[in-house]
Amino acid sequence: MSTEVPEMKLAPAAAAPVTGSAAEERPITVYSHSPILYWWPVWTVCLVMALWTYFDGYLVAFVPPDSAVEGNVITAPPGAELESPVLRVARSRWPGIVLLFAVLLSVHLSCASLRGAVGLFGLAAVAVLVLLVNALHWWDPLFRWFGLLRIHLNLGAYLTLGLPLLVMWAFAVRVFDRRTYAVITTGQVRIRDELGAGEKVYDTSQVSFEKEPYDWLRWVVGGGAGDVLVRVGGPQAAVYSLENVFLVGWKMKAIEERLRTRDVI
Repeated sequence: MSTEVPEMKLAPAAAAPVTGSAAEERPITVYSHSPILYWWPVWTVCLVMALWTYFDGYLVAFVPPDSAVEGNVITAPPGAELESPVLRVARSRWPGIVLLFAVLLSVHLSCASLRGAVGLFGLAAVAVLVLLVNALHWWDPLFRWFGLLRIHLNLGAYLTLGLPLLVMWAFAVRVFDRRTYAVITTGQVRIRDELGAGEKVYDTSQVSFEKEPYDWLRWVVGGGAGDVLVRVGGPQAAVYSLENVFLVGWKMKAIEERLRTRDVI
């Protein structure tokens, strides 16, 4: 007498979830930017002041020398002709003055970096200058001079400066500057520090990252920008400088976590 044993079928084993170090991690890319990063206040002010000038609605008229103004009537000297006003210019002197300070700020940030002890010295120098002006009673003459300062640009001038600068800034930040970078993965660092140069590849055990002291003015205007030094040990010892890294504090925290992940693995 035989007994039939029912056939048993094994269900396929479920795939083990990919966790932790086995998962493919997204690389961290740190881009080095050129000083044009700090020129966004100029094109921003230009476009804002262009709108101000347009909605203000006033026009400027060019008159020859010795013209007389009586009420709402302009009388040109004999033999001279008046041109019809066509240039749109804001009545207020503030659009031109704000643009002047924006240009001076961007030029300073592009050419000078006051970080660490140098930054403290710069603040001390400004404080000494303020105290000197106060001791010499120069505030009243300075305010009178500032009251005489009038800078007027027409609508075309703001647009002619602002729009090309916006295009140049966007191209540099989004395209040109992205050719110098460091890419950090779990076990590898790839660096390209010069345009046209090839990538240099290092094991993360040979690489350390160091954030240089903040230039606080650059940090504010550049959206948390700062400089990073990449030090490579071993037989190919080298130091690479990645300048004007956007959101450098957040980038450094992400890099530290990535390097710590490799140590755990």
